[in-house]
Amino acid sequence: MSQPAHKQNALWSLISGVGWPLMFGLGMSAVFYALLLKGPLHHPALVRYFAGHPINMIETTLFCVGIAGLVLKALDVLRQQSSLGGVTLGEQAGPQPVSVVGELLDKLAALPKKVQESYLGRRLCQGLEIVERNGSADRLEEELKYLSDMDSNRQQESFSLIRIVIWAIPMLGFLGTVTGITDALSHLGGSLGNHADGGNGMEAAMQGLLSGLYVKFDSTAIALCFSIFLVFIQWGIDYFEIELLAQVDSRASQELVGRFEMVGASSDPQLQAIHRMTQLVVAGTEQLVLRQAELWQQSITAAHNSWQQVQQQTGAQLQAALTASLGEVLQQHAVNMAHIEQSSTEQVQRRWEQWQGTLSENAKLLYAQQQEMSRQGELMTQAIRASGEVVQLERALNSNLGALAGAKNFEETVMSLAAAIHLLNSRLGRSDAAHLDLNSQSRSRAA
Repeated sequence: MSQPAHKQNALWSLISGVGWPLMFGLGMSAVFYALLLKGPLHHPALVRYFAGHPINMIETTLFCVGIAGLVLKALDVLRQQSSLGGVTLGEQAGPQPVSVVGELLDKLAALPKKVQESYLGRRLCQGLEIVERNGSADRLEEELKYLSDMDSNRQQESFSLIRIVIWAIPMLGFLGTVTGITDALSHLGGSLGNHADGGNGMEAAMQGLLSGLYVKFDSTAIALCFSIFLVFIQWGIDYFEIELLAQVDSRASQELVGRFEMVGASSDPQLQAIHRMTQLVVAGTEQLVLRQAELWQQSITAAHNSWQQVQQQTGAQLQAALTASLGEVLQQHAVNMAHIEQSSTEQVQRRWEQWQGTLSENAKLLYAQQQEMSRQGELMTQAIRASGEVVQLERALNSNLGALAGAKNFEETVMSLAAAIHLLNSRLGRSDAAHLDLNSQSRSRAA
């Protein structure tokens, strides 16, 4: 630790040992008298014992200061006890060189501030500083014993304010009693001078003295009660803090003793000098190794940066070459695609013209077929009409045949009818089968 840190710790110890108890004690006494004089604690007996005389009020204020100091001390002991488990230097893997003290100090410096300021944290830090300053751990146990005695002295000095309060309160009580007796005796002398002419005056003065003395002894009684209470509380806290210091001594020995390499007896200065020289050589070698490692690291970093630059340049060149090659390939591909598209368009155009010609011919054929079908429809219509006329003629012939059946010139009539039928068949363009059918019908009817 540096010198300013020691000054800060001393200032903090002064504030925590005297300042805070005074502040909290005065605040507690102010609150108490506010409740006593104007609050729910206002009672004649309480007012008599705690506010019957200014000395009683001073005693009560000092008692509040002592209680505040003991409470703060108890809280500090509890904090110190809880911080024991959070301070450690790690497991001991055999004797270590003294050169690792800096790493251990850095490890302690990384702990929280309250843990560093605890008994164990301060003890370990001071022990490591001693080892680092001496360059060896030969006298570490003696130094730890000295540090333990120093902590014990600090522990006893931390109760200085409490001891002063415990001593001052009875003194104030006796002072209040003495001043009360003095006041009573002075009043007694005055009363005797006023009543010197009779025994009744002496009796009245003694009664006044006795009635006032019991009130004057209240300050002594209250002071003794306060002192006894503070003594018992101080004893309890002192006992627990002594046990805490014993645990700190044990933990400090476990953490530091046997952790570092021992050179030999402290009475052998030559061996110690050789050991220090060896440590200096080792430290110088370590520095050279670290320097060489840094140079290697710088060389590797420079080579890496050069490799990155070469890689970037190569990548840029490769990208440019690929871009140019791909541009030419894509341009040639576009030209080929244009030729293919043109030839495909021409083929599609020729096929479309062929299909258009074919569709035109088919349309013409369909039109011709439509004309032919129209003509066939007209012929069918004419045939249907002719069929109707044939039916009428057939009916007429049948009636004529029926009429001519009994005539003499039947053969001539039949021949004329056959001629008429032949003429009708020629007009209708009917087949010979129908003609024969009609003749056969006519013959059968004629028969």
